Amino acid sequence: MTTQKTYEGRVIFYDKSKGFGRIQNNELGNVFLHQSKFVENYKMGHANDLVSYEVIPSTKKPGVFEAINVRFVKNENLQTIIEAFAEKSNLKGKVLKMNAGGLLMDIYGIEVFLPKSEVDIFEFKSYTVFLNKDLDVRVISMDDRSVVVSRKVILEEEETSYRHSGKETHPHIEV
Repeated sequence: MTTQKTYEGRVIFYDKSKGFGRIQNNELGNVFLHQSKFVENYKMGHANDLVSYEVIPSTKKPGVFEAINVRFVKNENLQTIIEAFAEKSNLKGKVLKMNAGGLLMDIYGIEVFLPKSEVDIFEFKSYTVFLNKDLDVRVISMDDRSVVVSRKVILEEEETSYRHSGKETHPHIEV
């Protein structure tokens, strides 16, 4: 039995909807990454993930390698998000896309989900106004590296703080 060589590399992109991406490797070049080859609780790739893996030659493209037995090692940006979740601190992210349930945002290269119910205190008819905008949000849940954030909790805290401040004008309303 031969032992496969284990490599380490960074995920340079990952398309969650299609389940594939690429890993940058100095020795091999770009290595194809597919979700079916993830092991040990690594269910969703993110850009900048440091991963360990073995390779096999691609059966579809000569000269291209495919990663197998892909294991998550670390992601410093994800660690920052995990720490913000534990500390209940705010993060700034950019709204990239919309889907039926809410907004997809980028925070430090990690895709996070902002549900419509967590965008604001008030409901909007259209959320397109938020596209390409930077928003302050707070992580409200994480599961299998899927990150859900809320803007609403920050706005509610600001509203409560305003009510208890005794000030005559709201901080978001200019007079």
